[in-house]
Amino acid sequence: MPYNHYALRGVVIAALLPAVSVRVGFTSSAQPALMEQSLGAIRDCMVRSPAPWPEAWRKEYVDTIRHAISLHQEATQYEARLEILRKGFEQYWEGLKKSKERSVFEVHRAQIRWYTEHLMGTKLLSKDERQKLRNQYNDLWNYAACLLLNQFPFLEPNTVHIAKAEHLSQCYLKIEVPLLPIYMHPLSETQMGIIKQR
Repeated sequence: MPYNHYALRGVVIAALLPAVSVRVGFTSSAQPALMEQSLGAIRDCMVRSPAPWPEAWRKEYVDTIRHAISLHQEATQYEARLEILRKGFEQYWEGLKKSKERSVFEVHRAQIRWYTEHLMGTKLLSKDERQKLRNQYNDLWNYAACLLLNQFPFLEPNTVHIAKAEHLSQCYLKIEVPLLPIYMHPLSETQMGIIKQR
């Protein structure tokens, strides 16, 4: 009886090993493919809204992102992080002031490296934390709109509220795909107080 029990366990283990090794192989080989898909989406975005950079600079920029990703291939939620990079980059790129100056390009390259490394290495927000951050931005924009109308009573309230809604919409989008570090964690009470004082 014990012999049959051990024999059966050995057969089950032997049957599972190939499946486990195939799964591990799939994961490790899938990661470079996921990374290249994200980089492809970034290149497409750069083509749709081109910067006045030579081809060599564009390649350097994409290679900088590739290098930052490759340092974190063992990160938890790897695929989710690449999705944030892919979607968040489009918003970021559209708002980026591009220049032909090499020094400005180097600043942009350093920024995207920092943003990518931070995204790949920082704990992602939970659903509750994202909601808390949305609520905080809503509170800040309501506070700012009231101050604005009190300080400048000649302003049209509807115009102020439309502007507030547009800014909040942008904030909410960035919270959903937080490429920028400022959207990666809720604000502390101290930070909220400092912002309101200013």
